[in-house]
Amino acid sequence: MDFKTVVNNISTNNELKRVATAYVIDFKSLSKQELVEALIKTGPQYSHTENVQQALEKCLYHDNRNLRTITPILVKHILLNKDDFKLESKKLNDEIIKFEQQIVKKSNEFVISKNHPRKEELELFSFVLSTAWDSEDQISKDEKNLIVKIQKKLGISEDEYMVLESQLGKFPKKKNIIHSHEEIDTIKRELQRLGLLFKVRNDDGEDFDIIPAEIVETLRNIYGIEIKKQGYIKLLENKRFRSKDYLIDIIERSGINISKYLKTNELKEIIMNNIKPSVLLGGFNSRDGLSNDIVYDWVKELGIGVSGTKETRIYKIIEYFDSYKEKATVEQDDERIQWFNNYELLASRGLNELRQKHIIVKDLECEKKFEKATDYIFQVLLNNDPLDLIGSEHPDGVLTFNDKLIMWDNKSKETPVNLKDHMSQFDRYIRSSDKNIASFLVIGPSFTEESVEEAMKYQLLNDTVITLITAKELKELAIKWSSKKGNETFPLGYFKQPGKFNSKLISY
Repeated sequence: MDFKTVVNNISTNNELKRVATAYVIDFKSLSKQELVEALIKTGPQYSHTENVQQALEKCLYHDNRNLRTITPILVKHILLNKDDFKLESKKLNDEIIKFEQQIVKKSNEFVISKNHPRKEELELFSFVLSTAWDSEDQISKDEKNLIVKIQKKLGISEDEYMVLESQLGKFPKKKNIIHSHEEIDTIKRELQRLGLLFKVRNDDGEDFDIIPAEIVETLRNIYGIEIKKQGYIKLLENKRFRSKDYLIDIIERSGINISKYLKTNELKEIIMNNIKPSVLLGGFNSRDGLSNDIVYDWVKELGIGVSGTKETRIYKIIEYFDSYKEKATVEQDDERIQWFNNYELLASRGLNELRQKHIIVKDLECEKKFEKATDYIFQVLLNNDPLDLIGSEHPDGVLTFNDKLIMWDNKSKETPVNLKDHMSQFDRYIRSSDKNIASFLVIGPSFTEESVEEAMKYQLLNDTVITLITAKELKELAIKWSSKKGNETFPLGYFKQPGKFNSKLISY
């Protein structure tokens, strides 16, 4: 959507005045129609490279850390990757929150091993970040400027920067606290004042956040973006990039140290984050990259015209995949749904009925499917991705909760769960964690009266909450939350209830 169309679809006077702040003189005295005309007249200033660059730098080095953190996530990582560079306002907030949660999740899983090919660079940059944060509980503009220079010198990607900062408990905010909808909305308004973000309303009265096409072009040039993420993913799926040797060669010649033992999907992830598609396809000179014959066959296969030089054909391929749109497909059947539908039976080991329903064949499947159904509850219905766990000495699941963790364990039993019988096992899990445990959930068919007392006793002696929740309670909570809140992330703080879980405390 071009600038003029965007401006004509801004619905309120306040929204018009907010975006007029950037370049329209004396906008406060103008009527709505005059504001629209003035904005259209000054449109070129909004997409002028120097102006956009200054606006981005103001965000990057601003005293308000929320502005520094949210801006690149909102602009670069989300909206510039969306079809038509727009998204429903609430969905954009949800995606920002999801993005931040994923970074914190990665930070809990990421380890700089002895054999990591970039061990020295990552450890040095982590030390730089740690030193900067140690001096005060805030990084100044000058410190931020220096950190960015060191980041570029060491070849640290934005993703790695955020993950390392998260490991220090400083991303997205102190103690890894995720930004709220209110905080995100505040930053959106500031981006509107800077002329980087606009809000439009459709015929159904739905608000969308959007970046006009002219500003998109400038932003992509500044960021060096040639293709949207989903298009790059699709391009890398092509048979012409099955050769690991080719991928490794491109990465190494780009100055990035890697292990030759990385999997193909790991190599492609590095390429997506660090290498432009024009380099991937064309290499570093005219005789480099994919051969002219391969490029010719590819454009012919795509039906986009074979005329022109190799460079022209490469541009056509990139343009083709940049226009690739994610297909809105119906979610395929998740086998965990049928396990979730029989969640209480799995919890209480109703083996005969489970066999009759063809949910299990062997008794041993009961516990595993109870665990997988719980994964489904947290991941799909409550919108909290469990961490990927390694080894066997761990609880059934772990969730990120700010700078702490929440653990859970499933107990499938024909009789009420007696917590004391399992406390030595749970205590091992809690004590072996590198991070503090905010709460340990025990999920079962029911619990003995003594279990509540045992949970309270453990909290008093160890300062860790043990929450007892029945399968019925968790299932009902998940259904109600999903039906009322949709894709909104369930606040995990509700699970910090010592003893018996009380669903009445939850606000829907």
